Amino acid sequence: MYKKSLFASLALAMVSSNALAQANVETKKLDDLVITTSKSNKSIKDTSGAITVISAEDIAKINATNLKDILVKTAGIVEVGGSNGIKRVSIRGTRPVDALILVDGKKTNRTGTYATAADFEYSQVPISMIERIEIIKGPKSSIYGSDAMGGVVNIITKKDYSKTIWGDIDLQAGVSSAKNGGDEQNLSANIGGNISDKFSFMLGVNKFNRDETYGEGYRWVGFSKPKVDDATYIDGRESTNGNLKLKYNIDDTQNIYASYLKGKEDIKQKANEDYYSADRDVWSVGYEKNFEKVSLNLDYTNAKTDAKIKDGLFANQTHELKNDYLKGEAKISALKNNYIVIGAETAKEKYSRYRPTTNITDQRFEIRANSYYIQDEIELGDFIFTLGTVLDDNEKYGTELSPNIGVVYKIDDNQRLKASYGEGFKAPDVKIGSSSYFANTTWGNDNLKPETSKSYELAYEFYGENTLFKTALFQNKINNMFVIEQRVMPGNQHQWRNVDKADIKGLEAEVEYYITDNHMLNANYTLLKTENKSGTNQGKDIQYRPKNTINVGLSSDFDYGISSYLSANYIGTQYKNADNSEKIKAYTIANAQISKKLTNDLSVRVGVDNIFDKHFDETIDNADYLKRRFAYVGLNYKF
Repeated sequence: MYKKSLFASLALAMVSSNALAQANVETKKLDDLVITTSKSNKSIKDTSGAITVISAEDIAKINATNLKDILVKTAGIVEVGGSNGIKRVSIRGTRPVDALILVDGKKTNRTGTYATAADFEYSQVPISMIERIEIIKGPKSSIYGSDAMGGVVNIITKKDYSKTIWGDIDLQAGVSSAKNGGDEQNLSANIGGNISDKFSFMLGVNKFNRDETYGEGYRWVGFSKPKVDDATYIDGRESTNGNLKLKYNIDDTQNIYASYLKGKEDIKQKANEDYYSADRDVWSVGYEKNFEKVSLNLDYTNAKTDAKIKDGLFANQTHELKNDYLKGEAKISALKNNYIVIGAETAKEKYSRYRPTTNITDQRFEIRANSYYIQDEIELGDFIFTLGTVLDDNEKYGTELSPNIGVVYKIDDNQRLKASYGEGFKAPDVKIGSSSYFANTTWGNDNLKPETSKSYELAYEFYGENTLFKTALFQNKINNMFVIEQRVMPGNQHQWRNVDKADIKGLEAEVEYYITDNHMLNANYTLLKTENKSGTNQGKDIQYRPKNTINVGLSSDFDYGISSYLSANYIGTQYKNADNSEKIKAYTIANAQISKKLTNDLSVRVGVDNIFDKHFDETIDNADYLKRRFAYVGLNYKF
């Protein structure tokens, strides 16, 4: 049934697009783009490892409201379930916390690991400010240290592109087919440019609102679970974000820069209007100097998030998380056929929890860590070797060496064969690694060991004039995974422990094919096979990891400034709990968007997400809710 609906959607897309007039358009290809996240000076096709780049044009097609909406359309990345519509992403079957999210190459802080209701890390940058997103799948601890065990997502924000002031304003509103709530409004604006020959700026702001979806269902009230009429299925959300970037060119070889990222988000439920709120402030300053064969960079970033939760036994908690990062890096191309990157970073993380009811700060933790890394990219004939390693020095967990080896073989101008091996390392955060931490019947553990992983990859890539094809086989072996287990003591008490080992294998494939100059088909497929190798769930699949995922889209450009994007997303069967006793059935979601340029500067778009209104039974306790059919209209003006 689901496969039939998928193919029916694709057939409809093909017939609809080919029935319209055609026009020649200029297409932007990313083959020759240098990927800053991998710290390489090679183009994407000559860089080892699995890399995906998502452009601003790609983002505009899918009606994304946050980073998660964008990432789940990528091969090798799946959505991980959660309550009330709060979901996160998994890179190649690893946990969401194993993906390091950067903004312009800078770390912020890991909101989701400190306040369980939070997925604030996915909405910290206004979508309209994103120039592109660079994704590296597989461990990159060798250049980013702890937290990059599953991969790296680098959000590259827009820069000043002209000598004059420019900008854009985007408005969008939509209605949901849900019985109650689900409507959205979104406003964003950007302005930037050169104030003088040496000074430039970029400013972006965004305001988003979604009404909570609710109706008859179940919810927790104290320690009971009665049936009520105001249970929330998908949380309401109101967020305001802004990003300011400044740059001053001292001369042609050096510059100083600064940025400030501000975000505020409120999550609301029908029966709990003050359920969750978060405030984030991230600012950074830096200096860059370029010599003929050497470039130097010094960067300082300070990130702070305050989160408030009003729910359950520990109501009205305030969580404060602070991170400081100081990093220095040198890139050296003085040696023939070598490109060397050397760097060092020192980081401090502080967490505290405050309870207004007791007027005390009952939890306060702090930890420091240093990392030292080196990477050498060596080109020898048709081979490009990448050798790198990092030494993590954690004041509590000691030192850990994480190497990475990659090789690219140039079969010819269009074909590449790639292989890589990498090791990952993740230290426990200051909460779960402290036995004095306690919340919601769960204790931290002073005896936790860091998680480690070993990853293998073999890939083939083809870059043709009208076709791009990539496929990769991968395996991740993870040891000492952090899990919560029952403590040996009276009562319903649990503790974080190193119990599980996991083996994750998979295949991913993606293709882009220009049917004509103005019709482009893109598709990707992810096959995941996961297994818990120890603990109480040994031999079971890891929960919320669909075995099969397919994303397909068709972009078309026509006469009179009309363009369209039709897509279908198939999510295969997955287990919703660790013992595999409950399944979530496979489903397909189809989407469509059509846009029209009214003038050179003004365009309008209309679209429908989840055209066939796929949803689960909303009366089932703890169901995994899907966003209902959503119709929207948007307006964009550039100046």
